[in-house]
Amino acid sequence: MHSGQRNENDTTRRSTGSKLTVLFHGPAVFDEGHAKHVIGLFPDARFYQAGTMGRTAAYDHHLDEVTSIPDLPGKVIRELDCDYLLIVIRPKSLHSGKSFVRMILDHARLSIPVMHVDCANGIYVRWQGEMPRHVTSSLSDEGYVEGSAISLAPTIERNGPKVTRHLQSCDIGDYVLCNNILIGTALDTSVSITTVDERIVATSGIDVKEHGLEKLDRVDLVNAKCCSTPMLRGSKVVPRVTDAVGTGIAFIDHCGADVYSLADACAGAVTVGDDTSRIVGDILYRFSIPVYAITDGDWDGLLAHERFAAGSVVVEVDHDDNAGKQVHEHIFRGNCRLALSFKDVRERIDALLDRNILKCKVY
Repeated sequence: MHSGQRNENDTTRRSTGSKLTVLFHGPAVFDEGHAKHVIGLFPDARFYQAGTMGRTAAYDHHLDEVTSIPDLPGKVIRELDCDYLLIVIRPKSLHSGKSFVRMILDHARLSIPVMHVDCANGIYVRWQGEMPRHVTSSLSDEGYVEGSAISLAPTIERNGPKVTRHLQSCDIGDYVLCNNILIGTALDTSVSITTVDERIVATSGIDVKEHGLEKLDRVDLVNAKCCSTPMLRGSKVVPRVTDAVGTGIAFIDHCGADVYSLADACAGAVTVGDDTSRIVGDILYRFSIPVYAITDGDWDGLLAHERFAAGSVVVEVDHDDNAGKQVHEHIFRGNCRLALSFKDVRERIDALLDRNILKCKVY
């Protein structure tokens, strides 16, 4: 599997020079054509994005000049060696966009000039320092107007081993995720998560999904990725499909956000979890890589569509956690990769689960 983009790791991430660096965030900025337009405005800049769905969206739109870094935006911008930073987003609302940028800048503590462009609301905001004149003039020529920066109330409260993380700018009904695990839906515009000794003990403003909380054994709330979203990616998607050549089968258990690293150069994947299976299946569809999906029917609808490569199998069992554990122990022997063909793995899983399979769909 190869996404067409460069995917930098910690040893190659840093770069030198005084050029403008652009960080795109979220799939919508690609799907709505904003990223391509910004690349056209600043062709000499360096372009990055952070996140699995953003990487997939950049790939779909053939924007292979965008380097994907699989990390939190705050950490990404802290580790980029650049002189000017332009953050380009398409947020849910004007306030949520400003809140997002303020939060990651507070985390990164940069000393360089930083500006963000809100493509949904047609504004740019100068957060600190002076950007090159051609950046602001080019945006003004495109109809963008200058907006104001904001300050945020502290999002972290600490009291000994007790930590509370506040998520702002939620919309009622948004999915709430912690470290890419769905833990419920928002009942209010402000929600919070509380841990004691890194174990979640309480939430506020969240209709909790207990099955999700069970998957979070320990959470460092200060550094965790916590967010709310109406959907990981909307329906305005035309996937870019190629035929990949790979070997071995990957095992992906409730961690769809790690699909690019876990399934790199594979010939197939076994997935555990309804949403995980659909996320992984959708991404691997682009590379014609089949998936054996183990689900139990509790799909939450994080994606607006369902795609699986030809040859994929989706089975439903009573408890996907238990079935996945059996497959991982007895077939993968506790490993995350297996040097067998997809056909062989499918036959072994079918035999292992056998009567536990309630439904089966073959693509």
